[in-house]
Amino acid sequence: MTAARAWLAFIAVLVATSGAAEDMAEKRGSGVSLEHGPDLAMCAPDGIAIGGYDVLSYRSDGGPRQGDPEFAADHEGKRYLFVSADNRDRFLADPARYVPAYNGFCAITLSFGRVTCPEYTNFKIEDGRLLLFEVTGFTNGRTLWNSDADTFRQRADANYERLLELR
Repeated sequence: MTAARAWLAFIAVLVATSGAAEDMAEKRGSGVSLEHGPDLAMCAPDGIAIGGYDVLSYRSDGGPRQGDPEFAADHEGKRYLFVSADNRDRFLADPARYVPAYNGFCAITLSFGRVTCPEYTNFKIEDGRLLLFEVTGFTNGRTLWNSDADTFRQRADANYERLLELR
């Protein structure tokens, strides 16, 4: 890790784990701590998953694209939109392959014990999983994640399991 990346990671961890940062985050509405039992549907209040983006388009050269309600499919209580009938049918054949990790919540904030909705165009495919990240002020969640992906992944996985147990 370069010195600049290490410094960025240190500052982000310090801010994300400080009490003042949590107070500011609550006031901004940028998430809910796991202890407050966030609603698993909070990022899909209208029932539309991941802001209406086609989950297959994240794996294509063109990047994420908005889906069309004409090509919709329901899965686990959410409606997914697709750019074509072919994408919808591929999704329905293997939804577990395409649904975003962590219920579509921001992966980095989940690693810090908070649940936030991501910027749907800020993403990474890692080990076959679609990870989504928020951008807050000067901090890009994906950049921070990349600074120590193994640690953040372990923490996010554990916190997501904990979130599911709290439900």
